[in-house]
Amino acid sequence: MDSVKDILSQLKINTPPKKEKNDSQQELFDVNQLQTNPQKIFGDKGKYVSTEYQRYGLRIARELDDKARLTMYIKWAKTKPRAILETALRFVSDYPNAQNKSKLFMWKVKQLDNERQETKQKDSK
Repeated sequence: MDSVKDILSQLKINTPPKKEKNDSQQELFDVNQLQTNPQKIFGDKGKYVSTEYQRYGLRIARELDDKARLTMYIKWAKTKPRAILETALRFVSDYPNAQNKSKLFMWKVKQLDNERQETKQKDSK
């Protein structure tokens, strides 16, 4: 009976060498530069992402293409209701030619948050 080590060494010997990558793909883009780590969305900014709300804040910043307000989006993902943020993000995605998506997003979040506060006040009376 062969040991696991012997079987693995035989597999390594019997495996055919890897084929070279298709040159046509290399011409289109450099495969080695693609990031396979989903946590690295904005370079080193995504280095210490460990919770879900941080990933969600990074996703909002990426979709709005707004690297400057990344920490604000992470804070909002933690504190604001997810339904408000999702609705505002869908609202912004309906305007692909918007000059400043982040301002449009913030305006919509404020509007939805105010509506939510008003309905809470009406319900409490």
